[in-house]
Amino acid sequence: MLKPELNVYLVLLNNSEILLLKRHNDIWEFPGGGVEYGEHPEVSTKRECVEECGIKVDSVELIGVTSATYKKEGKEKQSIYIVYKSNVTGKEFKISGEHADAKWVAFSELKNMSLGLNARPIVEMLNFK
Repeated sequence: MLKPELNVYLVLLNNSEILLLKRHNDIWEFPGGGVEYGEHPEVSTKRECVEECGIKVDSVELIGVTSATYKKEGKEKQSIYIVYKSNVTGKEFKISGEHADAKWVAFSELKNMSLGLNARPIVEMLNFK
């Protein structure tokens, strides 16, 4: 039986802009990643943010959950993302080798970005937050 994969995303807000990271396959997403065994998702969120873009956040707010099923390397997969947000000051970041690029984008630009399956529903979540 296939088991879902548990992940986290962190929407970093700086005034009216949001930080997006670009994977090497040209798909954009928010900082985040896998929840390690025994780790609280909020802790995972803060850890992944530092690992992926060099930004340390003190507090995060839960905004929702996304789930998507898809094929990867010929196998069925389900990824569930717990989504948090955090306000930051300053726009400096340093991406890891996991991503090809990163940039701050206006909320209105999100709809035109090539977002990953689990990142797409977050645009609607942000309309209400």
